[in-house]
Amino acid sequence: MTRFCRVLRGHGLLVGPQETADAIRAVSHIDLMTEGRVYWSLRALLVSRQEHLAAFDRLFAQFWNFLPLDAPPHREVDPTADFGQTRTVGRLPRGIGVPEDDPESKDTVIQLLRSGASARRVTSARDLSTLRGDDLPELSRIAARMVRALASRPGRRRKRDRRKGVPDLRGAMRLSLSTGGDPIRLPRLRRAPRVPRLMLLLDVSGSMDRYALLLLQLAFAVGQRTKRVETFVFSTEATRVTREMSVPSFGEALRRISAAVSHWSGGTRIGESVASINASCEHVQDRFTTVFLLSDGWETGDPATLARELARMRLRVRKLIWLNPMAGTKDFQPLARGLRAAMPHVDHFIPASSVEHLKRLPALLRS
Repeated sequence: MTRFCRVLRGHGLLVGPQETADAIRAVSHIDLMTEGRVYWSLRALLVSRQEHLAAFDRLFAQFWNFLPLDAPPHREVDPTADFGQTRTVGRLPRGIGVPEDDPESKDTVIQLLRSGASARRVTSARDLSTLRGDDLPELSRIAARMVRALASRPGRRRKRDRRKGVPDLRGAMRLSLSTGGDPIRLPRLRRAPRVPRLMLLLDVSGSMDRYALLLLQLAFAVGQRTKRVETFVFSTEATRVTREMSVPSFGEALRRISAAVSHWSGGTRIGESVASINASCEHVQDRFTTVFLLSDGWETGDPATLARELARMRLRVRKLIWLNPMAGTKDFQPLARGLRAAMPHVDHFIPASSVEHLKRLPALLRS
């Protein structure tokens, strides 16, 4: 990275020690295997003038693809220049965006990372398969609202509180022992919130390839905020990945899941997968458990098996919600055999093809 900054400085870009240090810190927080994120991070930090964009794009492609670098331009030294006079360098304001006519940059940037849209305002037409990297914080905010909705129900157990709740007479008697029997302090007890369990069943078959990783990111964000989450991935069989999702880094979670799951992008047998989950994880299915099943509904197994196993699961859990990425498309109708068999046993059938659709999940948990 230091050598790349020296190359840029040799070709006239205003890159100094501070910009080099900022670039090193920036790449430590992004995925180095994603070219688009590395490109935009370095471009935002190391390019301060519009006329330097073409040179940065050319040098970025040459340097990181191990191609021969262009020779730095020869600069004539003016003997009459006043070297004692300092030069003030100003950076472009943050509001200035990418120039419209930038053909060399289009060859470098990954098409999934388009400029112009903000992560805080996502239109309903945004397909999750083309979700930008800077939109992933929106999924984290959705996950935080989901966890708050889960924890909004009071439980039966009570815990000590200074101001709220009913008076704790037994606790007041114990505290009075230290004051000679005089009940000076009156503690209170309030009902502690009970955090229900959330079970996520994610379809990772071939038809769900374009959505699986991004929906897995949502499951990872939820798991970082509460430990009462059980995550399963399934195609022709089901695999529990709760332990693999408990690591701090999403990249590390993906590496562990790839090592543990051998049926990724396979066929689809939803009924048999749900049957194995019912048989092995019956202890986590109770009236405080909410199940999210993320699938497009394409089923190659027996639809009767799917209907029977979903009915069995629905009798145990509090609520069963089916998220279908295809439901947000135009002229969608649940004509697949698996969907027709599952619909009578599903509480909510909602689309999951946009961030706006996923924002509805916290409200479903509160209802």
